[in-house]
Amino acid sequence: MPVYFIAENENGNYGNLRVKIGISANVERRIGQLRTGSPYKLKLMGWIKPDDDRTLEKLLHQKYAPVNAHGEWFALDASNVFEELKRHSTSSFIATNENAFEIVSHDQDGVPEYLGSWQWGDAEIDEFCPSCGWGGGMDYNENYGGMRCLNCGLMESSL
Repeated sequence: MPVYFIAENENGNYGNLRVKIGISANVERRIGQLRTGSPYKLKLMGWIKPDDDRTLEKLLHQKYAPVNAHGEWFALDASNVFEELKRHSTSSFIATNENAFEIVSHDQDGVPEYLGSWQWGDAEIDEFCPSCGWGGGMDYNENYGGMRCLNCGLMESSL
């Protein structure tokens, strides 16, 4: 089962999040259950599919025990979650923005600025696939003559 990170962000500050670290066979259903008891919008940040879900969950709870907010909720910075997801690379996924790479503005030279693939920070294309969020990122594939995600098959030319 995936070990998930769900954020409850009541003040809009990504450096000060309450994050639930848990496991569930159906993460979307779990978010719905948690929303029932929360006055705040909850968002999935990412998940890890480890070989031993209970052990990983326990290790993460122990690691972040000094910043425990209540039960399985922890006061974390988005960078803490991002580092955990990167640490588990090919077993992890970020929750990608639905409108990733939408033009949100232009800089002073008229160059478009795009919405990133991860809401909480910059995820580089070689770290996480911008389409499926896989932690293996996009790798150069000579057969295709460009970058390709080995998880979903997205090719760089389609970005």
